[in-house]
Amino acid sequence: MVKTSYLHLLLCIVMTVLASCKKPGCTDISAINYDAEANKDDNSCFYEANLSVRFHLKNGNTPFSIYDTLSFGNNEFRLEKLKFYVSNVRIDNDSTDSYVKDVHLVDMDNVTSQSFTLVKPEGSYSRLSFGVGLDDIQNNTIPADYSVDHPLGLNQNTFWAMTPSSYIFIMLEGKMDTSSTTDFYPMSYHLAHSDLYQILNFDKTIVVDANQTEVININLNMAVLFNNVDLSEDLPHQSKASPLAIQLMSNFCNALEIE
Repeated sequence: MVKTSYLHLLLCIVMTVLASCKKPGCTDISAINYDAEANKDDNSCFYEANLSVRFHLKNGNTPFSIYDTLSFGNNEFRLEKLKFYVSNVRIDNDSTDSYVKDVHLVDMDNVTSQSFTLVKPEGSYSRLSFGVGLDDIQNNTIPADYSVDHPLGLNQNTFWAMTPSSYIFIMLEGKMDTSSTTDFYPMSYHLAHSDLYQILNFDKTIVVDANQTEVININLNMAVLFNNVDLSEDLPHQSKASPLAIQLMSNFCNALEIE
């Protein structure tokens, strides 16, 4: 009888000890917050999710493409090339400020580069921000610092080796007719140097789910690109931004609209 009681007491002690050793947490090794020490799942696991940021050309509400013609007043502009850098991409909410991508070169003539994918913990976010162009640190590098296929690498042909050197933040090229005679002549605007760098913030509720890719569409409204621009004025290649370059960069940033 005494032996039975002793065994029963010992069993109770063992069960109590085992129960007290249970550590709640995320026990799924594929989760972001996996806890190797947890041995009791508490449904707290959360996972990485994909967020795709995609750029589109528009003329007002009408889709626009490379080699389409933009008409405004007595002028026409046929777009033949448009490349631009976005950098220091962040997505955040009221409690987090998360850096997710350093630099991407958008080429509107290359479908694969018209978008990029961010990997974030699933959840709800309220803001997307990015720079148009490159910050001082990025712009003080040279293509030799990167692999040839990197957005800042040699293959992109966006480096301007003047003094001081700079990457071309926005490369806009096409043909212009200012006489309504279809007598098009080449025109290019290459915006460079760190004093043109601008950071844009977009307030938008963004919900990312591990089970699907959320898409953010950003439209570039070509209709405002030449607002207050004197088309007879050439864009000078110089180390400081000219008033024309500042106006064009302002127009470009104002043309970016999030859906």
